Formats: sequence, C-alpha cells, structure tokens
Amino acid sequence: MGCIGAEGYGLRIVDPQEVGVAASVDRLGTLSNSMRSVFDQYSQPENRLTHALACTLDADRTLLGPFLRWAGAADAPAVSRLSITEQQTPGVPGSGDESDAKGIPDACVFDDEGWLMIIESKVQSKASVDQLNRHIQTAKRHDYKDPHVLLLTTDDQTVALPSSVMHKQWRDVYAWFRKRSDRSFWARELTRYMESLEARMIAENYTVRGTLTMFDGIRFDANNPYTYREGKRLIRLLGDELQQHKTLHKLGVDPKGERRSAITGRDSTRVWDFLPLRVARGATNFTSFPHFTMGIRDSDVSAGVTVPNGVRGGFRTRLHNAGEEGFIELLEEIERRSRRVRTRSSGAVAKVYIVQRHFHSQRSMGEVDAKLEMNLCTIVTGARRGTKYQPEWASAVYEILTRKRSNIQLGFQIVFQHTCPIVRSRKVIKLFVDAWDAMSPVLSFVLDDDGANL
Repeated sequence: MGCIGAEGYGLRIVDPQEVGVAASVDRLGTLSNSMRSVFDQYSQPENRLTHALACTLDADRTLLGPFLRWAGAADAPAVSRLSITEQQTPGVPGSGDESDAKGIPDACVFDDEGWLMIIESKVQSKASVDQLNRHIQTAKRHDYKDPHVLLLTTDDQTVALPSSVMHKQWRDVYAWFRKRSDRSFWARELTRYMESLEARMIAENYTVRGTLTMFDGIRFDANNPYTYREGKRLIRLLGDELQQHKTLHKLGVDPKGERRSAITGRDSTRVWDFLPLRVARGATNFTSFPHFTMGIRDSDVSAGVTVPNGVRGGFRTRLHNAGEEGFIELLEEIERRSRRVRTRSSGAVAKVYIVQRHFHSQRSMGEVDAKLEMNLCTIVTGARRGTKYQPEWASAVYEILTRKRSNIQLGFQIVFQHTCPIVRSRKVIKLFVDAWDAMSPVLSFVLDDDGANL
C-alpha cells in the first residue's frame, strides 16, 4: 500500500521509498514508528493534519463521498470525478511549499465542472472570517460559482460565518474516522496519527486551542504498552471530560478551576492530574484543600481523593475529636459505598494510604520516605476468602495521622485494571464519577460540613 504526496494540481499515490517511509506494517497494524510518519510532510500542525486528511480521503475513496456529505456537501459529485489538492487554489499552479501558502486554501476537493469544497484548518490560531471570504471570492474568480467551505478548528466557533461555510471541530473528524477504523486501514492510520500528533504537541507544550481527538478509553496492554506521551494525552482528555461532568459539580468540583499547568515526569511510569473544588477558589496553593485526583500508570488507573499535609480547617483536630473509632467508621462507610463501583470492574480495589515525602525542588517528583497503604477490605469482618480482616492497619494509619511530626499526605483511591472493558471505553468516565461519589464522605469530614457542595 502506498502513501500520498502532494504534486501538481492534486495528489498522487507514490512509492513509500520516495518519501523515506517504511512500507511494512507492524503487529499493531500501523506504519513503522522507526521512520517518519507518512503524514509528516509539513512542519506546521495545521498543515500536517490537513495533509493527513487529504491523504486518507484520496487513498480510500470509499470514505470521500460520505465524508463530504457529513461535511455539508449534499451535492457532491461522484468521487471518480473528484481531485484533491493542497496549498493551492484549483486551476492555479502552486509550489506546494507551506512557506508560500499564505492566503491560499489548506486543501481543496474539486471536479472539472465547477464543483469545489475548500478546507481550511486551524489549530493554534482563531479562524478569520475575512480569510474565509477571500477564499470564496478567489474560487469564484476561477469559475467555482458556489464553493463549499469546511472550516476545521480545535475549539468552538463563536463568530458568525458565511452561509457557505460548514464548521467542524477536529475532534469531530477524529470521531467520524474512528467509527470507520475497523474496516478502513486509512481511517485507522489517520486516527492513530491524530493521537500521536496531539501527544507530541502536549509533551512539547505546544499551544493548542482545544483538542484534536476525543477521549475514548484507556487502552494500554501488552500490544500497546504505556508511554509517558500517550498517558499525558489521555490524562488531559479525561480531565477535560470529568471537569465538566454535572454530577461532579454537585460534589463540589470547580468547572473553571485550574488543573496542573505542567504534567511532568517523562521518566516516570505514572502521570496524574487533579480536579479542584469550588471551595478552593482563590487559594494560592491547591494543596491547601482536598481535591480529586486521577492517575494513569503502566499497570492500572485510579480515581482518588487527596488530603494534603497542609490542608486548611483543623482536620487534625477533627481526627482527634472523632477518635480511632470514628476514623474507622469513615473508612467503613467508604468501603461500603465503593462496593457497587468495584463489582462493575474486575480486579478493582479500594485503598487508603498515607505517605511521607521530601522534595528537592517544586517540580521534582519527590522522594518517598515512608508509605503505608491498605486495602479497605482489611476492616471488613467475616471474609471467607481474599483479603482477611486486620483492623490494626487502620489503627496504624490513624496513629500516624494524629501523631505526625513530618509532612504526611492522606489519600483514598479506587484502582482499576487496564484489562477492564469499562476502562478501555468511554464508560470509564462514569466509573470515575461513581468512584468519587463513593469517596465523597471524606470531603465532608475534612471540611467539617457540607463543604463539598460549596
């Protein structure tokens, strides 16, 4: 199977060796990662994406007609009549060099009878209505009387667009091809390329106005092992989805609160982020308040509630007042509430932990000096198999929290395995929501009122 290269008025299938790309397909069905992607023919992300889209539509013509209709062109002619070009206006020879591409369409689909769709892509910058109108007028001067325009962006479009312009987000494009990736090699390659490109841009802190892809589960396994770059992409997409979830707003999550500004840990086997609470608005440091945490590791994923060492509001005093019995009652409530979540996901475990760390710098991962982690099932009596009753672990946690002499962080987690079908789908969003709901009594205890609903 060949790849696509821009040439002349349209595109042509070229031999992979012409562009230095390995033709072999690895065990995942993707083109070898040891060489540059077949789609990486430009330096700018906007142009890379447009090129990837044009390549896909030209290589698999069974996708072209349905895509054009989805994009709003119900009058599209037969695909056998259509040509695709990049970085030039149809009928006007161009160099195909992106440095000479200012003011011309990113791509065009057209025929010889005057039908045209212009594709304009934006990733870092906002769409310009003036630019769209110039494209339309230029097309009309070249006898394309009623040109369609497809505007592709990474964010919502808030300004009024010309009537001939159809707006879609790149994540919509991703979802459209994702649905067809099981039966189209090129649809599969495009969506994987979009995932890879987005991961690269996030890892390199490239400014993106929104997202290129759509969260579709966490699918690490032996054939698709965890990587820092992919973990960072997924944690961002998952966080975006969760932060806007209405159930979490009822639990106190701030839909406009800032999450981690920079997710670091390139050499780590884990990435994490947090969802701030409304009660923490205005705080200079998020560690002054409890927060929801989410983590993706090379072995599992987790939803958690973190109570930082420096949490405000007299938490340590409330621990003393509640006594060990009251603390264990809190643990029992969380264990009981988490059962309905754990039964849906094979291998899920509810935990409580305390950890002592010290840090060499603000951006360092921190060194663990001591950690005690227990399965909440150790406080459950009558277990015939599996985790056995051992309440002394809970007693040890309480003792350290109330007599601490160093920085001690308290946390609750429900951990899910990568192999869980729910984790590998969008349903993991609801799994996280329900996990946090199960652990929400921690917030009321720490905040000493209904602060979770503030």
